[in-house]
Amino acid sequence: MASHSVIAISPPNTGSFHVPLSPAALATVNQFLQENHDRYHPFFNDRGFHNHITHYLLASLSLGATAAQITRSFEQEKAIQRPQLPLNLENSKRLADPELFKDCMGKEEFYRDYLIFFQNEIKEKGIGGVLNEYLFCRKENAELLFTRLFASFLHPLIHLGYGIEFQQPAIIAEALAQTAVHQNEVSVVMLGAEHAASSLDGPSPPLLDLLAQARVDDSIRNASCWGDGSWIEDVPLTQAPKRLWDIAAQWRVQPNELHGKTAEMINVNGFMCGAAQMPPKEYKLDFFLIHNLNCSIFFPSILKQNWMSTENKVRLLEWKGRFDVISYAARGCPTLVESEILNYQPKRPQHGWANLFQRVNDLDDDSHVTKFLRGMAHGEQFCEPYDFGKERFPLTRSMWLRIAHMAIDTTEKEPIAKNRWVRGAGFPSQWDHFHDRLP
Repeated sequence: MASHSVIAISPPNTGSFHVPLSPAALATVNQFLQENHDRYHPFFNDRGFHNHITHYLLASLSLGATAAQITRSFEQEKAIQRPQLPLNLENSKRLADPELFKDCMGKEEFYRDYLIFFQNEIKEKGIGGVLNEYLFCRKENAELLFTRLFASFLHPLIHLGYGIEFQQPAIIAEALAQTAVHQNEVSVVMLGAEHAASSLDGPSPPLLDLLAQARVDDSIRNASCWGDGSWIEDVPLTQAPKRLWDIAAQWRVQPNELHGKTAEMINVNGFMCGAAQMPPKEYKLDFFLIHNLNCSIFFPSILKQNWMSTENKVRLLEWKGRFDVISYAARGCPTLVESEILNYQPKRPQHGWANLFQRVNDLDDDSHVTKFLRGMAHGEQFCEPYDFGKERFPLTRSMWLRIAHMAIDTTEKEPIAKNRWVRGAGFPSQWDHFHDRLP
């Protein structure tokens, strides 16, 4: 049984999108997720690169990976991990002091202290009680934690999303501890956008329109802070043009729009990934923009949480849409062309979703392709009931699968791992080392 310290995925809690799961695969995932929980740090190096074991195994499980495939993936990822630093039990207990809690934030050596602290808090107060107190209550430390959800292109929020989707208190404790030890440069632009939104009124433009506003603004598209768009750390966001704050601020959500705008956000995320190409260069997806789509899958599960207020659901969705605009700008505002998706010719056009899942489970992945395919398959299902026109829902049903083909086709036979993706799709220089398309 899942608890504050034990990970136990079970048939009633197998996520919002999955194919039939084998008992052996389920047992294998639980074993390895527990080992990861007990032993490994969320960063596998001193630059803050992320441990993807939790994401990879849960996404693979959902797409029907066998116990052997899951074992291979775990062994591959385990080889690069760092151990957690030793627990300072006294310090962990003292994190109940708001001043000490704040002083330890942003320091990776305190991850295990935060982990044990949040485990004990969840044991006493439950998931909802802890998340409302430490993440959503709008007090100083909660705000410092909330803003960090969007750090490092959404990794803390993705980890929290897995915990909520699969109803795993121990993974939620991991997510909160991981969030606490991230840096917080992203707060500058996200709080700036929220402040700008406070003076706005009237209906929110479509998310696609906000991307277009950023793209035609030279001060945003050519901002020197972006460099070549390949950066990992969030420092460039501290120098983002304030005009970008104003554009992102226009994405606002009314309580009665939560489900429709969740679908819009998911749809636009998928479109942004597939349409951001640089012809005549070969097709590639942007490594950073795929994280926006990979994160989107969790929002329907978040909307179902009775412990979370409508006000906080609205705020979280507003921040996600604004981050989508900001991250699009940060990667050079790539031109989004529908025909790049419609004209894409899959390598194996006869393959449906089940075939793609089999291929990705055989792939020497690091979680990203697996998560992307799962996110696209989920997006197709979730967005199907919504027909609000292409200005808000640019992806129609057949386009989801076509982009999924694009993702697996461009990664599974690429011998150089870093060439599986473009990093900064709006910058022509980032495409220089890729081949031109075949005639």
